[in-house]
This record gives sequence, C-alpha cells and structure tokens, in this order.
Amino acid sequence: MPNPNDSSPLSEAIAKRAYELYLQRGSLAGHELDDWLQAEAEVSRAASDDDAPHTTPQPVVRRRSARGESHSPPSNRRL
Repeated sequence: MPNPNDSSPLSEAIAKRAYELYLQRGSLAGHELDDWLQAEAEVSRAASDDDAPHTTPQPVVRRRSARGESHSPPSNRRL
C-alpha cells in the first residue's frame, strides 16, 4: 500500500492508475488493495519495458552485381 510520505513519480503513477481502476470498478469500496497491487504491477511492467534496450534497425547491404550480370530476372523464353 502507498506510503503517505512518498511523493516519488513512480508512487504517483501507481496511485493514479489505482484510482483509474477504482473508477472502472464503479467506485466500489473494499478493493483498494487489489487496485493498488494491480496498478503497481502495470506501472512496474511499463517501466521495465521502457528500460529494455531498443534495437536499432540494421541497414540493408546489397551486393553489387558483377560486370556483365543482368539486373533483370531471367526470362522463361525458349530458344
């Protein structure tokens, strides 16, 4: 459950999400812990996804054709 003295951005994000879950539930009391734990899991998962290394796309390397090599596909014409 929240620490009333903790005003860190992470704690605030969890509290905001827990409140959203409370509203989605129809503002029914008695599920505060469930809402908090679900919010904590969602915010933690999102934070860990943000910390994951992002892969940068690699450039496509194309082989230059040898001299005399045709750039067009081979034809199916019979000789």
